[in-house]
Amino acid sequence: MQLDKKLLHTTDSYIKKLTDAWVLTVEDLIEHYPRTYENKSNVLENFSYVNIQEKNSVACEIETIISEKTKFGKNLIKAIIKDKSGFLCEAVWFNQKYLLNQYKAGDKILIFGKPKYSYGKLSFLSPDIEFYSSQNKTIKPIYPEVNYIGSEWFEKKIADLKIYFKDVKNSLPEEIRLKKWFLNKAENLFKIHFPKNEKDFEEARRELAYEELYRMQYEWLLRKKELEWITSWKAPKIPMNSDLIKEIISKLPYSLTNSQKIVIFQILKDMEREFSMKRLLQWDVGTGKTIVVLIIAIHAILEKNIQVAFMVPTEILARQHFETIQKLLFEYNIKSDLLVGSLTPKQKEEAKARLKTWETQIIIWTHALIQEDVIFKNLGFVIIDEQHRFWVEQRKVLENYFSKNNELKKCHSGNLEDCPESPAYKWDSIDLIIEDLQWKTLIKGRFLPPQEWQKDIWWIFPHILNMTATPIPRTLALTIYWDQDISTISEYPAWRKPIYTKVIKETEREQMYNFIEQELKSWRQTYWVSPLVTESETLDIANATQMKENLSYIFPDYNIWLIHGKMKAKEKDAVMEEFMQNKVKVLSSTSVIEVGVDNQNATIICIEAAERFGLSQLHQFRWRVWRWEHQSYCYLFTTKEYKWDRLKAMEKTNDWFELSEIDLELRWPWEVYWVRQSWIPEFKIANLKDFELISEIREDIEKMLGWDKK
Repeated sequence: MQLDKKLLHTTDSYIKKLTDAWVLTVEDLIEHYPRTYENKSNVLENFSYVNIQEKNSVACEIETIISEKTKFGKNLIKAIIKDKSGFLCEAVWFNQKYLLNQYKAGDKILIFGKPKYSYGKLSFLSPDIEFYSSQNKTIKPIYPEVNYIGSEWFEKKIADLKIYFKDVKNSLPEEIRLKKWFLNKAENLFKIHFPKNEKDFEEARRELAYEELYRMQYEWLLRKKELEWITSWKAPKIPMNSDLIKEIISKLPYSLTNSQKIVIFQILKDMEREFSMKRLLQWDVGTGKTIVVLIIAIHAILEKNIQVAFMVPTEILARQHFETIQKLLFEYNIKSDLLVGSLTPKQKEEAKARLKTWETQIIIWTHALIQEDVIFKNLGFVIIDEQHRFWVEQRKVLENYFSKNNELKKCHSGNLEDCPESPAYKWDSIDLIIEDLQWKTLIKGRFLPPQEWQKDIWWIFPHILNMTATPIPRTLALTIYWDQDISTISEYPAWRKPIYTKVIKETEREQMYNFIEQELKSWRQTYWVSPLVTESETLDIANATQMKENLSYIFPDYNIWLIHGKMKAKEKDAVMEEFMQNKVKVLSSTSVIEVGVDNQNATIICIEAAERFGLSQLHQFRWRVWRWEHQSYCYLFTTKEYKWDRLKAMEKTNDWFELSEIDLELRWPWEVYWVRQSWIPEFKIANLKDFELISEIREDIEKMLGWDKK
C-alpha cells in the first residue's frame, strides 16, 4: 500500500521527504528499523543516585513549570522538579512551548536524559519527558534520521501502522525458520518496534538481520554454483604433478613457508576440477606471492601446454615481475613476453603476434592494454595482480574479456548453427556461448555429453586467480568476493625485525630530520611520501614537488629526487634505477611507490599528511621498507590531532588483518575498498561486519541444498 498524508495523518512536506528517500509504501516504512534503543528500565527515585556520565531515568514530580524568552528570542521551558526525598533539580527545553500546555505543577513524570552538574546545581537539558505510570515504555527504539525526519516522528507513525504488520510475509524458507526456531516476520516487527526488554530487541534484530543477509547469500551461492555449471568441462583440467612441483621448489634459492605451500596446494587442487577456478589470493607485501604464482604457472604450462596471462596495474610492477621470473622460466625453456604501454607500436605488434601464434607461453602486461587487439592462441590461466586496484566493474570486464577472447579450437562446420569460421572469432557475450553449446551439443548429428564433446571443442574459460595485497576482513571477503574461494599468505620470514612506526608531531620534526641524516650517513635511503603531486588551490596539504625542494634544503649534501604517477614510464624507470643504485638518497614521491618498488637499502619511510590515507594504504607504504633484515622505520606526520587515535593504531601492530578490521570500524567499507559495490543492497538492519552470522547463514544454505555433503 502506498503511503499518503491521509494514511499517516501528516503533511505533503513529510510525504515528499519520504518519497525522496524511497520510503514509498507501508512495508518500506515498517521496515525502517530502529538502529539502537535506550534502556529506561532502571528507574531512579533519587537525584543523588544519577550518573552524570550517561543517561538516567528518574521518577519525579513537577514543582513548577514556566515559559521564558532568551535574549535571542527563543522560547525556553523551565521546570523545577523534585525527587522522592524532596531534593530539587532543574530541567530545561528549548522551543517546545507545547510542554507548558501538556504538563503542570504536581504531575508525576518520568524524565530520561544525561544530567549536568555545575555550580552546585544538577540540571537536565532537553530530557525526554512523559507521565509516570506502570505502563511506561522501558525500552525506547531510536530510529535513523531520514531527510531531517527525526526518531520521534517514526516512532509515532510506525505505531499507527501496527494493523499492517500481520500482512507482511515471511521471506525465509519454512525449513530454515522452523529449524532455527525463528518467529515469523510479523512477530519480529512487533518486537523490534515495540520491545518490552533488551532481549526482545536483540533477538528480533538478529532474526531480521539473518533474513536480510540470507536473501543475499542465497542468491550469491546459487550464482557461484551457476558459474561452476557454466564453465564445467569448458576449462582446462590440470592434474597435479607432485613430483614436478617438488622439482620446481628444489630449484629455489630459499625455502617456502608453510603458508606458501598450503596456498600452492589449494590452487592446484582447484585446477584439477572440471570447471574454471575462481580464487582470491590475499597476501601481505613481502610474503612471497610472486614465487607462488610462478610455480603454479610453470606447472600449468608444462602439464597442459597452455598460455598464462599475468596482469598487473602499473608498468613499474610489470617490469619488476618480468625481471624476477626470468631465471626460473629459463630452467624450463618457457618463453615469456612483456606488453606495456611504453613499448613502441612495432614492439607491441610483435609481442601480440607471438601470443597469437603460441610462441609466447606467459605474458606480463598491464590492464591498460585490455582494449587493444590482444588475442591468445590457447589461454588457460589468468593471474590478476593487485586486484584491489581494479574496481568491481573493471574486474568483470577483465574476466569476461578472457572468457570471450578464447577461441573454439576445433569446430565441425555445419553442425553448430553459429559456428565461427575465423580463428580470431570473439564471442559477443557469455550468454551466446551457453546458448550455442549448452550441455548436450549436436556434433556430427549426435547429442554428446560434455565429457565427449570436450574432446572436439577445447576450453573457453581459463582458470582465474585474483590477488590483492590489501588486507580484506573476512566478512567483506565473503560479500565482495562471493564468487571466489579465498586463500591467504600471512606468514612472514622469521628473520625480519618488527618495523618501528611512530606518529610525529610538528614539534618533533627537527629531531626526526637529525635521525634521518644519521641514517643517510650510514648509506641508508629514505622514501618521503606526500598526498599530492603539486600545490593545490583548494587543499593546504603536502605535495611531492614542494617537498623535494624542502628536503633539498634540509639535506643539502644528498641527492633528493622526485617521482610521481604523472611522469612518463621512461622517466620513472630512470629515477628508480638511480634510487636502486643508491645514487639517490631520498625519494620524494606520491602514492606511486605503494606497489612495485623494492629497494632493500631503503629503511625509512616518512608520510606527510598521513591522515589523508587509510590504514590499509599506510600499511602498504611502510612495507616498502620492511623487506629485508635491516631495522626499518615508518614516521607518520600529521597536523590533525583529532585523527591521531586512528594513526596510533599503526604504532600498535604490524598485523595487516588487525589493521583492516580497525579501518573497517572507522570508515565505511566502500571507502576502504575503492568502489561502491552497486550490486550489494542497502541493508536496513544487517551489518556486513557480522562475520559469525554470515558464516552461519552460508552453512545453513549449504546444508539445506545438500552441498555440505559434496
